[in-house]
Amino acid sequence: MHFVSPINLVRKRLTLVCLLLVCGFGCSPQTEVKPLVCPAPPVPVCKAGSFDKLLLDTMFHGPGNAQSHITMLPVPENSGADDYAITFVPDSIGYVALISSNRTSAADNVSETGVQRFYSAKFIRTTQYGQLRIPDIGTAPMPIGAGFYSKIDGLFYFSAKAHNTDPDDFDLYTAKISVNDDSVSFSDIRELTALNSERYFDSQPTLDISGTHIYFVSDRPGGNGGTDIWYSERPTSTSKNWTEPRPLPEPVNSACDELSPFISPSDPNTLYFSSNGHETVGGYDLFKTHITEGRYSEPENLGKPINTPSDEVFPTALNDTAFFWSSNAPASEGGMNLYTITRTYVTLASAEGHVPQERPATAHLHVDTEKPPPPPLPVPVLGPVEIFAHVMRGMPERPAVGSDIYVREDSQEIYRGVIPASGEMGFKVKRDHVYDVGAETEDAFYDVRHVDLRGFKDSAVNVSLHLPDTLVLRINFPFDDYMHPYEYTIDDNGQASSTTWTQAIDLAAHSALRSLDHLKQLIIIGHTDSLGSDAYNDRLGFRRASFVASEMEKRGIPKKIIRVTSKGRTDPLARRPGESDEIFRLRSRRVEFIKVFD
Repeated sequence: MHFVSPINLVRKRLTLVCLLLVCGFGCSPQTEVKPLVCPAPPVPVCKAGSFDKLLLDTMFHGPGNAQSHITMLPVPENSGADDYAITFVPDSIGYVALISSNRTSAADNVSETGVQRFYSAKFIRTTQYGQLRIPDIGTAPMPIGAGFYSKIDGLFYFSAKAHNTDPDDFDLYTAKISVNDDSVSFSDIRELTALNSERYFDSQPTLDISGTHIYFVSDRPGGNGGTDIWYSERPTSTSKNWTEPRPLPEPVNSACDELSPFISPSDPNTLYFSSNGHETVGGYDLFKTHITEGRYSEPENLGKPINTPSDEVFPTALNDTAFFWSSNAPASEGGMNLYTITRTYVTLASAEGHVPQERPATAHLHVDTEKPPPPPLPVPVLGPVEIFAHVMRGMPERPAVGSDIYVREDSQEIYRGVIPASGEMGFKVKRDHVYDVGAETEDAFYDVRHVDLRGFKDSAVNVSLHLPDTLVLRINFPFDDYMHPYEYTIDDNGQASSTTWTQAIDLAAHSALRSLDHLKQLIIIGHTDSLGSDAYNDRLGFRRASFVASEMEKRGIPKKIIRVTSKGRTDPLARRPGESDEIFRLRSRRVEFIKVFD
């Protein structure tokens, strides 16, 4: 198999020929030697069962409930070519994403395919990344892909073409990796000769949290059929003495193909992988198996809507932030594209216009849906949680130096500070409480994230805030109405939020009042969807913006500095791949605020 396509693997089989020396009693040394061809062992039959359970609820059930979202990563992290896998490498302040893709360049909207390689981008938040770049991979062979960074030994493990002419022979390698101003470079590239098998496909490595166990896929002889997950051990995390690789024992490997193993540092006893065996929704599905003292539980399908009748491969997770995979589902931009799943905790205190604090959806993935849970373990006493806030502003983004940052609990402010030059600040709060972490500045707008630490087990949580130059509110009106909005606003994803329209305008008015001494004008712009004529939408956008302006006046904003205008349907948003008409229209109906200073 070329790693370029993890589907339809090229399998190699050896014919076993036995020679049996047949000789009667007392025969001479010249007795004829008769060859006997041993019958080949039966070829394993790949026959997957059917799985049709919905295990992740993505419906919105109103304020006070959690809502899960499945989202395709934006362009250029996804392209019109094949984007197979994403992995993360730490830098001095966060992470850089490495994306394995066969696109031809780092430009936006690339659809041409070429040789598979890595592309890098600064990780900002789950669905937001910095500029896409091409890393310097040094002497690493091409095609290259499927990598894993091991924190324990500081090495990057990856697969690439073997140094021969066999197009199906891929080997495992290690490299030292450095990140400097979002630029990624490889050095000291070495083959893992103790693990590689000549003329076979060895690829897609991952290590456990101790760094003493490596898992990878191979189609070498000795497995259950197709490609299987193999593993090797070493005595310490720095040792080069890997044991002879062995296939994972039953029940993980099947007569079909197993691909892309992954162990998350935040969930070290669970192995995620992809397979077109076991019981699937269709094609390749994502599975998990629990590891207990070297034994592996029966694989569990992650269920719909993560798995689809198409192919889902390469699961990965960034600590406790988000879960990622790739799929060639019909909604994809091209072939294989990258998806993520996050969970939003929605309460009436959340801020409008921004996605509230994201928590890992992998908590759902840890639920055993087939068997009763084991007896609870003693709960250790946990200390406070440290919140690391990363505050940026404007476009292009830059640290929000001098902006105010605050923490509120039950509407009471418990902390306020000023953002330093780095744009980052940390502070400790009590565990099992619920907070609003926000930032604001006079010459831009605000951002607020709802941080729910109830049941939170880690010692720290990252919060990313962005102070926009243009504030967007989506106040939802009935058809052709501009005076009687629905109670709850619409968020950036076109979903009903937990923020009422009055709360949203309260926040916008508070931001404007902070700037009043230097504010020359507050421009309020109405936007509509594309239904109806230009003239109709111009009037409707103006009337809805005028309604918002009147509410701002009630909250103390002088009428003389407010300017209302409408762009109707003439300034549409970019439509997201696979987005439905209804969601696109909900996102398009919006009111924008712009501050103009002396």
